[in-house]
Amino acid sequence: MAEYQRNQAADQTSEDQTIRNDPHRCPDQTSGCMLPSELRKPRSNRAKSKEHKRLNTHKLVLQYIVPCMNSYGLCIVDNFLGDRIGERVVQEVKRIHQSGNMQDGQLVSQKLNKSKAIRGDKIAWVDGTESGCQNISYLLTRMDKLITCADGKLDKFKIRGRHKHAMDSQLESLALEQVVPALLDQGFFYVDHFLGDIAGHMVLGQVKRMHYCGLLNDGQLARRSNGVCRRSIRGDKITWVNGTERGTEAVNFLLTLIDKLISLCVGQLGKSIRARSKAMVACYPGNGAGYVKHVDNPNADGRCVTCIYYLNKNWNAKEHGGMLRIFPEGKSYVADIEPLFDRLLLFWSDRRNPHEVQPSYATRYAITVWYFDSEERAEAKRKFRDLTANTQEGSSS
Repeated sequence: MAEYQRNQAADQTSEDQTIRNDPHRCPDQTSGCMLPSELRKPRSNRAKSKEHKRLNTHKLVLQYIVPCMNSYGLCIVDNFLGDRIGERVVQEVKRIHQSGNMQDGQLVSQKLNKSKAIRGDKIAWVDGTESGCQNISYLLTRMDKLITCADGKLDKFKIRGRHKHAMDSQLESLALEQVVPALLDQGFFYVDHFLGDIAGHMVLGQVKRMHYCGLLNDGQLARRSNGVCRRSIRGDKITWVNGTERGTEAVNFLLTLIDKLISLCVGQLGKSIRARSKAMVACYPGNGAGYVKHVDNPNADGRCVTCIYYLNKNWNAKEHGGMLRIFPEGKSYVADIEPLFDRLLLFWSDRRNPHEVQPSYATRYAITVWYFDSEERAEAKRKFRDLTANTQEGSSS
């Protein structure tokens, strides 16, 4: 997912790095010292003319990468560097790890409590110019070369740079200056352009494939009401994913960013958030289906924050409907949220925010996750265990 993050962040940070113009440039070795074999200047396994390499790169891009990206939203290239150079990259990464330069993936403000329940990796940010990163630099050069060849051919995008530095400061600013105040004051908040066009399109492509492959099933109701048709209450089709399934790499990237955003809010919301649900991928098929007014968590099941990511290009609410209408508790107004592409909506999951999905007359996609208050969740599980035990005792007596 690293390449998704680079592409997405290029639209959102001023710290961009211009793609190297010379596609055949190889990094220089560190002068004045003899490097270990695994850190030496990378070389191809066999000699090739520049013209031969240029043609191979163009064929790879034009005959495979561009068609795959435009059709499926992702592609996989095996043996990208070859065994020898790939092993040297591995050794450089191991040296970075062993040097102690990697930090927790969640770069949370020191004022907030860190939690590894959501994300447990350690990371370091490099641009390839650091000592001991010659082969990583070569890897980045090869990636730059492919993207340069593909520029102008990947959908409608014009790529002029790639991500260099982390976005944690931007996410922290979003969390502490906008999300937290809005949730505490009005109970909901939305942000547009959350992933950026490239990563957003990749997520949309993966969701559409789930839909077209028949993986979505009718959304269920928490309680069955006799004589009431389910479709008169909710008409969406859904599936549940955790982001580790094959074909959900971009969805996993989305979940990682939402996790990080929520982790930055922890400690400021009066909630102890340590876990979340799987992601619910939902589609309203455009036949006028909606979801009547309801509350996500009316009975203290642990859900405290609802996050919905919308995936609908060129959505026109007057023509397509599909508005999410929130009825904030104790307020004299309603909030109408259009399900626009790359929009992330957050709101309290409890009785403070009854809401409805108005009838949709075009295919409407969204991904929803719920974050749990750990204390309320533990109490809900305890009550469920007690109820189950009492039911079993009653049936056996």
